[in-house]
Amino acid sequence: MRSSNVKGIGDSRVRRGRATRLGAAVSGLAIVLVCGAAGTALGAPGDPQPAHVKGQLLPVDGSPGLYRVSGGLIGIYRLRSESVINEWTDRTAQISYLEGIESIKGCVDENRNESCDAGEPSGELRLNFNRVATFDSASGRLMEGRGFHRASNSSGRFSGGLLRIWDLRAGGSDEIVSTYDGDLGVTEAAVNSKRANLEAR
Repeated sequence: MRSSNVKGIGDSRVRRGRATRLGAAVSGLAIVLVCGAAGTALGAPGDPQPAHVKGQLLPVDGSPGLYRVSGGLIGIYRLRSESVINEWTDRTAQISYLEGIESIKGCVDENRNESCDAGEPSGELRLNFNRVATFDSASGRLMEGRGFHRASNSSGRFSGGLLRIWDLRAGGSDEIVSTYDGDLGVTEAAVNSKRANLEAR
């Protein structure tokens, strides 16, 4: 994630340092199903079952605001809008509080084969987020970002959820590693479940 001069959504002033995520490949990220083995049902048929997921957001070259989701979720992340709500300075840091809308389209990778297979929970999550990003006041470089991302709408076998996303600088470089961790609700598979369509809209 590199800082840049951008205009916040709904704001006529140019602001420094809007954070966009850049990822670095990390191995060993996997899904952990809260209820145990995949397919174990603890509630009534059709009730959402919890799934704990974690992984990383990796940038799609040449497509600002578009990221590949790896790990427990497989799919495409799209930043829909982002607004700087407040900014303040603390010693040598410039801190921004942001809110926005995003979406994730894909599946829960139950068998950990890095693809969406027939029968795996799939769909689209629309999320509202609030996050705090900290920049170095002198250079404008992002130092850290973290936020909560709550599902406001969902389709397919997704039925809501909450993700936490962290943006951390990779050593002394300008590259930012973005990781996510959270819980989703997934419903029982339909009889004729099909492979998720992962094409970005």
